[in-house]
Amino acid sequence: MRTIITLEGLKMQVHRMKHVLLGVALTLIVTALSACGGNGDGEKKAETRVVSTVNGDVEIPAEPKRIVALYYHHLLLAFDMKPVGANLTWWGGSPFLQELESDGIVDVGGPPSLEAVAALDPDLIIMNSNNVEDYDQYAKIAPSVLIPYDAANSTYDDAKLLGEVLGKPEAGEELLKKFEEKAAAAREKIAGKIDENAKVAIIRIEGKGSQFAIFGYNYGRGGWSVYRGLNLKLPARIEKELNDQNAQIVQQLSMELLPEYVADADYILVSNEGEGLELVKDSDTWKTIPAVKNNKAIELDGKQYFYFDPISIEAQLDLITELLLEHS
Repeated sequence: MRTIITLEGLKMQVHRMKHVLLGVALTLIVTALSACGGNGDGEKKAETRVVSTVNGDVEIPAEPKRIVALYYHHLLLAFDMKPVGANLTWWGGSPFLQELESDGIVDVGGPPSLEAVAALDPDLIIMNSNNVEDYDQYAKIAPSVLIPYDAANSTYDDAKLLGEVLGKPEAGEELLKKFEEKAAAAREKIAGKIDENAKVAIIRIEGKGSQFAIFGYNYGRGGWSVYRGLNLKLPARIEKELNDQNAQIVQQLSMELLPEYVADADYILVSNEGEGLELVKDSDTWKTIPAVKNNKAIELDGKQYFYFDPISIEAQLDLITELLLEHS
């Protein structure tokens, strides 16, 4: 029997077909959205981003919630991001960070324990060159980013790098801006009381009083606050030695040479890291130094000045400003 399709019937079939195709298309769209945005039970899938590192591209959470910092935890704290774990055995200790560190950060040890890190179920692990040999093992636990140690970098340079990794490119700049604003206020405070060209030596007693070390602006001990904050100067011989060695610290110099290194120093800051002024204060070598004669040799508590992170540096700037004013 032959079926006759009228024009009106054809229109009705086409109309029904459009509805069917639209239904199929909508089903496909919902399926695609489910694959991208959920796991089938209504839970939203976390977003990720890819960062380029020395170990290749690494996919990390866009907003990591459980960071373990084998280094750089002090920068995370400065970013107001508290890691769940960190190497506090080696890199903790600053009195200016201890309150922040003691609340909810697990010490994973130094050297770090793989088991302790894994137990924290991190979604991101951050480390520096100290952990390069174990990188592959950490990368099996969670996405891992290694930021190589570079002695030429300041803590603010490192903050910029870490900020880029975390998708916060402005964070490092903001830390530096905050310090510079604080430093400008400190310079105003000492203006007219301390010569803006005053020379400050930062040293450490070593070898049971037989040796000393010298420091520049980028090796802790308050150097950043003195030379980059207050903009005070290095004594000529110390500046030359650091430049010649292309270093920010030169160690094991004979104590007999100290008068030459600090001859033009208006102030001497002595970082006591177990050996202090009591070892040298009665020696003829020490007594002949001009700054010593002028009562401008100041002993620093090494525990306060050893560390070199944005939070500690800001606190050190306040302390050093007051110490210099007291001895001006």
